[in-house]
Amino acid sequence: MRSMTGFAQGRFVLDGFSINITIKSLNHRYLDITIKGSGVSNEIEKIVKDVFKGKILRGKIEVLIDIFDSKKKDWDIKFNDNLLNGILDKVLYFKKRYKSELTLSLDSLLKIPMIFHLDRLNGGFSVKENNSIRNSVKKVLKEFIKSRDEEGKSISDSILECIGKIDENLVPLQKGSHEFEKEIYLKYSDKIKKIVSEYDIDEKRIIQEAAILAEKNCINEEISRLKTHTKRLKNLVNNKKLGLKGKESDFLTQEMLRETSTISAKTGSMKIHEHILLIRREIEKIKQQVQNVE
Repeated sequence: MRSMTGFAQGRFVLDGFSINITIKSLNHRYLDITIKGSGVSNEIEKIVKDVFKGKILRGKIEVLIDIFDSKKKDWDIKFNDNLLNGILDKVLYFKKRYKSELTLSLDSLLKIPMIFHLDRLNGGFSVKENNSIRNSVKKVLKEFIKSRDEEGKSISDSILECIGKIDENLVPLQKGSHEFEKEIYLKYSDKIKKIVSEYDIDEKRIIQEAAILAEKNCINEEISRLKTHTKRLKNLVNNKKLGLKGKESDFLTQEMLRETSTISAKTGSMKIHEHILLIRREIEKIKQQVQNVE
């Protein structure tokens, strides 16, 4: 089981340039990868997506790549003089109009979109450079997956602990269900006898009707399904194969909550309700945990 949140970063000094790579992720229903940073091109984006393919299944992934090329001749730096002059004219206008000490630092100017543009003179990286970038991304991705796996292990342990507590409460719950069913049968049997006391009704018929009514309030079927769901969830957590476990786990917790709601609606036994409340508390804990599972 793997978490959807993770973080990793690395800095690599390569032949003629260096590269900083940061990968972080948050919960998301689907796989959403955003790649940004200085020096990022369509070519770099393709490399990153190829490296990620099949290794990450879900999550909102942000990949930040900053490339620092030490070879000045490889870069064509262009400034948008017309845009810069227009901005400075506006700043001067506001200073005169409001008589303020309004200033605009060079750092602020460079952050304005379209002020300057960078292009590599050779149109991109060489095959060797691309391979170096690919290997760098692979190394950071490996650490990123490791961080997700470590958090996933913690989530797995927590879920298994909750399942253990659910199983503990299912034992007395099942035992109490038999006692409850017997009580319901006797209750309906006495009630039917009082209603039809003036009539000549066969005792077998009364027993049959009481048994039918008691069966409608029987919770054994819901308990059995609840046990099946917990067993399935436990197998899912312990399964080492990579897959979309988060979605299936979330589905199972919803089904488990539905079964507990049905049991609560069917019975008025305080003992059964006590165990159901304890089971629901553990299911809610699991539900919160699986929201973060890939």
